[in-house]
Amino acid sequence: MDLRELLRQYPFLRVLFFLIVGIFIAELFETYNKLTLILLLLGIVLMILFVLIPKLKKSYKMRSIFGLIMIILYTSLGVFRTQVVQESMFLSEVDSCEAYQLKLIENPVEKANTFSCVARITESVNKNYTTKETANIILYFKKDSIINQLNVGDLILVNSKIERVKNAGNPNEFDYAGYLKTRHILYSSYVNTTNWIKLPTDHQMNIRALAWKWRDQLLQIYRDNGITNESFDILAALTLGYKTSLDPEVRKAWADAGAMHVLAVSGLHVGIIYLIMSYLLGFLLKIKYGRWIRSVLLLIILWLYALLTGLSPSVMRAACMFSFIVVGEAMRRKGGVFNSLAASAFFLLLYNPYLLFTVGFQFSYLAVVGIVFLQPKFDKLFFIRNPILNKLWQLTTVAIAAQIATFPLTIYYFNQFPSYFLLSGYVVILMAGILIYLSALLLILSQVEILSNLLSWILQHLIKILNQIIIWIQELPGAVIHSVSFSSFQVVILYALIISLIFIVILKRKFAVYSLMILLIFFQIPELLKQFQPKKQELIIFNAGRNALIGFRSGNQVSYLCDRDMEMSKQKFLANNYQIQNHLNEFKTDTIKEVDFREFSGSKILIIQKSNDFSLELLNRLDPDIILMRKSSLKKAELLTKNPINSTVVIDGSVYRNDLQRLQSVNVHSVCNLFVIKDRGAFIVDLSSD
Repeated sequence: MDLRELLRQYPFLRVLFFLIVGIFIAELFETYNKLTLILLLLGIVLMILFVLIPKLKKSYKMRSIFGLIMIILYTSLGVFRTQVVQESMFLSEVDSCEAYQLKLIENPVEKANTFSCVARITESVNKNYTTKETANIILYFKKDSIINQLNVGDLILVNSKIERVKNAGNPNEFDYAGYLKTRHILYSSYVNTTNWIKLPTDHQMNIRALAWKWRDQLLQIYRDNGITNESFDILAALTLGYKTSLDPEVRKAWADAGAMHVLAVSGLHVGIIYLIMSYLLGFLLKIKYGRWIRSVLLLIILWLYALLTGLSPSVMRAACMFSFIVVGEAMRRKGGVFNSLAASAFFLLLYNPYLLFTVGFQFSYLAVVGIVFLQPKFDKLFFIRNPILNKLWQLTTVAIAAQIATFPLTIYYFNQFPSYFLLSGYVVILMAGILIYLSALLLILSQVEILSNLLSWILQHLIKILNQIIIWIQELPGAVIHSVSFSSFQVVILYALIISLIFIVILKRKFAVYSLMILLIFFQIPELLKQFQPKKQELIIFNAGRNALIGFRSGNQVSYLCDRDMEMSKQKFLANNYQIQNHLNEFKTDTIKEVDFREFSGSKILIIQKSNDFSLELLNRLDPDIILMRKSSLKKAELLTKNPINSTVVIDGSVYRNDLQRLQSVNVHSVCNLFVIKDRGAFIVDLSSD
């Protein structure tokens, strides 16, 4: 099949491709709304003309022009829709507002020091007027028992300071601001107990609030039937997508075993329900209109499950994907699953363009495409008569097909790869189906004491067995390949390599051999370029909040200097991605003294933590290039403003707020090089020799 035939057979692939191009254009470049709207309207008018005028529609010479119109139409549609969503994220009033009216779109979740939840700002309140708003915000409430009374759909009035979400600015850190943007969140606020009040709420129909209420009732049935502690956490996550109470150690064990996707209710769970219910309702295909009755029942079951899991974005996405497959099967449309997948992705992205940048969306569609395209090819490699062994082989081919389609993204996002994904797949996929249907029976039969007790006992023990198997897989030698990384460039090339191999091995296209060889060279370019780069010498003062972490990089080795209060887990959180992405080996870690002086690559750094240790005599004697001021050392801020200092002065997050405000209130322009980490992120100096 050539490209033209592929696009003709799967028409939604064309429109999806250009919609995605439009989304990327709107996100990466500054675009003008009026120009986009003109192009969109022009595309619509020209397409209508082609449809209504038979001569244009049938003319072979006009096909290329029609293709160009389609490109303009769907690309501008992607740009326009992204612009609309972007505008809805921003507040029209920020600094001048006295308060905000918000509507909760999530139940508050308890964290270590706060309660957090996502809300939509509906109005900004000023002295004389109110302004309608549509922006989302993440709220961090000070811990108080009254927060437990808040639920989805409640209205509150808040008068705390609202800030734009920003990253810490550390090298190679997780892009938290970008992650929140995919959820349409640009703002955050810390709310004290006295800074908010609950408003009277109009108890109109709220589907999301109803979904969360139903899910809470189902979770309570688990608890009432004696499913508690770790078993409850795993069953609640696996069946209803409730991961709030999931222990970090459990998360790590399942992630290392390659089974974490099972605890995130999404495509796998919806797929299991779709396959089993499709099989059970297969008898309807034998009666008149049975195909349509079966499709309607499948759609009801899929969306009822989405409702019972709280309408989480991942389940709604999967339900939408399988809904298009169900409708495509009912209509018997040529193109089948691929066209249905492309259609579901098109409408999902049209509704929310930022789904394109979410990990879940990328994994879901790539995994399904890999399974649908590759699994049948692998399945035909061996003919196995034994039905049990045949099912095992099919399960193996499904896991391999999904991994081929997703492993570049797995390494890109998580910097690790589970070695025993096949082993965990055999156990988890089989057990997941059993647990989903046993838990459904428990929820249905919860009022029948004898049956509910039996089902809860079976579930409790099955979950314990499953978790022990996962822990055993995690503890196997070489269970996880750690500290591997691909750049975004390498991920793109890697997918091009996979496509080339498919063309060579499966589609038998000889021309793909040449593209494979070229792509292999391109894949090695980043590593080849590193060979010609000088040995990098780099000093980094991380944005570590109240702690201090300084990195000294020399070539492919890095050593750290941290304060004695810093926990090792926090150091790893701050520096781990930096080490992995730059392929660095940790040399050693040392502790900062009250007054510390270090020399690195010809640069001198002085660290002062107490005001009593800060004197002009010390500065003149040591003549440092960089001064890191911590804790109470800034109390003598007048030394920075009354005396000429040529050093770069770096102030970290441990400096007391009052001392920093006092420095900012005086003439700080006399300090030539002042760097406040809290405002500007990590302080990084490249000391490599030219």
